[in-house]
Amino acid sequence: MADGIRVETDGLTKFSGQVQDDTTHTLESGYSAAGVDLASGVQFGANNASGSVHAAKERYVESLRLSTQNVEAYLRAARLLAAAAANVATVMDGTDSRSADRANTVRDALIQAVLDSQTEREGALDGHPTTRTGGAEAAL
Repeated sequence: MADGIRVETDGLTKFSGQVQDDTTHTLESGYSAAGVDLASGVQFGANNASGSVHAAKERYVESLRLSTQNVEAYLRAARLLAAAAANVATVMDGTDSRSADRANTVRDALIQAVLDSQTEREGALDGHPTTRTGGAEAAL
């Protein structure tokens, strides 16, 4: 592989895996358990006719609704972030590989051009006298 820039994507891949793991095994499982526990609705104050208790119950229900929306949005965002990190790592790995291949192709072409030039030069000098080696005398 040619010398050049190599982007280390291991950190992105590890980050993506950790976020996916945390989301699936920690957040989602805890959220599911909470959803089951709250599935039957808010039970406090069911037998209390107080307006204050009823108002508190409604605030609590709204708070649960908003909290649920926040958790669901957080889970979606975490999944998107993990997928984006994995995608960036994959693209960067592919880009490094293609760049290395292209750099090798360019290097090989330059080496071949130098070799062709040397061969051409040697062919052009065959039989020609040179002043550095006393070739003028040899031509006489």
